[in-house]
Amino acid sequence: MADPAAQKKKLTVASLLALKNIRQVVLTTAFDEWTARAAEEAGVDMILAWGENLEHTKFILAAVRKGAPNTLIGSGLPHPAYASEENCLTLAGEIRLAGTDIVYCSGLVPDKFAAMARQHVPCCGHVGYLPCNNTWLGGPRAVGKSHEEAKRVYNEVMELEKSGCIAVEMECVPAKVAAEISKRTKMLVFSMGSGPDCDGQFIFSEDILGTHRGHYPRHAYKKANLMDVAVDALKSFTDDVLSGAYPEKKHSIGMKDDEYAKFMASLPLPP
Repeated sequence: MADPAAQKKKLTVASLLALKNIRQVVLTTAFDEWTARAAEEAGVDMILAWGENLEHTKFILAAVRKGAPNTLIGSGLPHPAYASEENCLTLAGEIRLAGTDIVYCSGLVPDKFAAMARQHVPCCGHVGYLPCNNTWLGGPRAVGKSHEEAKRVYNEVMELEKSGCIAVEMECVPAKVAAEISKRTKMLVFSMGSGPDCDGQFIFSEDILGTHRGHYPRHAYKKANLMDVAVDALKSFTDDVLSGAYPEKKHSIGMKDDEYAKFMASLPLPP
């Protein structure tokens, strides 16, 4: 059977941008090799991956790139990048060397994006509900349900476009608002819970695969229950070990009788 990865042609940034008004772009997350491999074999266009700090991000990117060599990868800058343009450019360079194709930043102001765009770094912004601004919003909620907020989201998108971003994630914005903004920007607009009329759909892999017991957001699209599958498998293993059903003979390494006899003859009697 042919390697599925070898059959997939990797999108370039240029070919990604050319998909606007042609078809939906499909995005998800991966933080390990197997999830990334599954995403690539499933035909996902772009994977987002990041860690808690720069070194952790590099570790995750290495695993994700190994699993998905032919898929676009986006990764966020660590917060020290927000301090200055110099930090921004330096850290963007490091995560690009680590394997990311597109620099993704949640909460980074447009002038920092402009600095990267001048150096031809492909950037993706983030508008609507930003978890990093959770306290200012009074907790998780939709953004843009009033005409003032909707216009603010539009203005933020236009500022990101002006700064040179190639794409923007629009999170938890009313579908009608997201649709109209998408029509008015050259950037790709990736919807996370912002309706069907953006340029792409982005859902965390955990909210598709069912790998956690926590809250599933409104836009989650749970297609499997891998947490239940994992618990059942591990519980079965535990029960089989405790009952003696595992390991069976087929799980053990054998030894020729004459070699075993010689080994036994070489041992002292047990105490």
